[in-house]
Amino acid sequence: MTSAHIVITGHAYGRRCTLEVGGDTLTWRAQRGMPPVAENIVTTVHDVRHARFLILGWSYAGIALALLGALWAASESIVVGGLGLIAGLALVAYRRSQPRQQLVLDLADRRLVMAVGPDSATPARDLVARVDRALATGEAPLAPPPLP
Repeated sequence: MTSAHIVITGHAYGRRCTLEVGGDTLTWRAQRGMPPVAENIVTTVHDVRHARFLILGWSYAGIALALLGALWAASESIVVGGLGLIAGLALVAYRRSQPRQQLVLDLADRRLVMAVGPDSATPARDLVARVDRALATGEAPLAPPPLP
């Protein structure tokens, strides 16, 4: 069990959010809806049913645009098709160099999804490993989580 206090930052619902990890306690702070309503969830790593850290490194829109541009260049206009091909390849190259990173936590009644910032990738991976370890060993929390 770790007692270090870390903060994972990112975006959820189109706004900045944080996930504070203090020992086994997780505190999710986000805002959702219009007007923004605060969403504060306090739980433990033991209440998470499944955790994933996803690295999404492909731009499927860029691949589709590049293919469409290649088809257009072969059949219609090489200039317009070439521009589509170049734009699609640029989108693919950008996404490969700047992959989207997501942290997904499945709780009993909801799923928390955060687009993790680049500086929080390592703590997010560590959290997923911690949750997986708690699920594999079946350990129970020492105390209930405090209120936010």
